[in-house]
This record gives sequence, C-alpha cells and structure tokens, in this order.
Amino acid sequence: MMPRQKAYGLMLASATLLIPAGAVVAWRDRVWPIALFLVWAVAAALIAAIIERRACKRDTARLLERASRDIVKSRQDLVGTLSHHRHDWMNELQILYGYLRMQKIDKAIAVVDRIKEEMERDSRISRLGSPELSAYLLSFRTFCDTLTLDARVDENLQASCVSSAGPERVSRAAIGTINAYRVRASAATAEENKLRIVFSEHRGELRIEASYEGGWSAWSSLREDVARTLPDGARLTESEDGDGEDGARKLTVVVPFE
Repeated sequence: MMPRQKAYGLMLASATLLIPAGAVVAWRDRVWPIALFLVWAVAAALIAAIIERRACKRDTARLLERASRDIVKSRQDLVGTLSHHRHDWMNELQILYGYLRMQKIDKAIAVVDRIKEEMERDSRISRLGSPELSAYLLSFRTFCDTLTLDARVDENLQASCVSSAGPERVSRAAIGTINAYRVRASAATAEENKLRIVFSEHRGELRIEASYEGGWSAWSSLREDVARTLPDGARLTESEDGDGEDGARKLTVVVPFE
C-alpha cells in the first residue's frame, strides 16, 4: 500500500468514530452510546493497526524485491566483467605460449611486460578511493560496445587525494564526462573509437583528462553537457586546441580538494 493510500485508510477508520460520537451527543443521558463509542474506538484502533501492519509488510516485501533485483544485476555485471577479463588473459597467454614454443624470447618478454602493465593499471584503478568509480571503469566494456576506454591512474595519485576531493564528486565528474563522450561515439566498432581518461593530482586539485580518437557526432555541445554533469566546485579548463572539434576531443575536468 502506498503512503497516500495508507493515510487514506487510517483517516477513514478514524472518521467512522463520528458515528458513535454523534450518538453520544444525541443521547447524553444514556449509557449505551458511551459503551458503543468505546467499542467502536477499540475496533477502529484494531483496524488501523491491521492497515499499518499490512502496509509495513508490503513495503518490506517491495524493498526486499528491489534489493534482490539489485543483487542479481550486480552479480550479472560482476560475472560479465570477470568473463571479459578472463577472455583477455586467455588471449595474452595463448600469444605468450606461441612465442615460447617458437623460442622467440624477446617477444615473449614483451607480452609479459604488457600483462604486468595491465595488471598494475587495473590495480591502481581498484585502489582509486571511490568504489563506485572503480567498478564503473573496470566493468565499462561489459555495457559499452561502441567505445574502448583506456583509464589510467597516475602512479603519484594517492587514494587520499580522491578522499580530499570527495569520492562522490570525483565519481560524478568522471562518469559524467565519460558518458558524454560515450553517447556521441559513432556506431562503429569499439576498436575504432578510443577514449583515454587519466586521473592525476596537480597543485591541490584532482585532474581528469579526457582524450578521444574516433568517429562521433554532436561534438559542439559536448562541453556544455559535461559542465552540466559536474558537481559543485568542479570546472572545465580551457582547451588548448580552441573551440572547434579538435578542442572538444580533449577536455580536462578539475575537482578541487574540499
């Protein structure tokens, strides 16, 4: 039962007390109207309690159902993310195995170095200081097939910097910026559209630098759309490439420390 319906039911139960109350006023010298009023009041209270109890049960069931759906979706996203990562590692291992069989040690070492770099990159993202943002970045490929995201965290950026800037503010600024590019990416394959996001710290401010390569549309309104998604205090820096399409391909969002 919705809150408005629940309130209506309680008001209706209370309003019925006007009937025995009228009897008490009409027959002041009689005992039975008073007894009727008391019995009616008890019955109305019981009905109101039943209505409240049923409403609480419905609200609890609704919350549990919503929580269950969220858990299922989270698990599906997690499975999808793990599946993509497993696929990537299997490809790398197959390449490494092939080089080792052909005794091409130099190329095998290059593959190992690449795997190490990717692991370090994901590790920095997971320790970024904002669980919401880390989950978004690591699972991006599971829900976007028109854009490849290359997210990197500067090795000098500490989780305390994100805490100083506000995890929610940083998450909102980064996700808003990425989504602004994502909706403008052309329908080409993800390999043709690449967005690079770099998180760093400079002079007491957290910087989010975005650089895009690939096909896209509606670039002229990109800066305005990004600006609308930014939290209070965050800002866009002036583009070094002018206000044209090339300038829109590179944006820097600054989130000052609180």
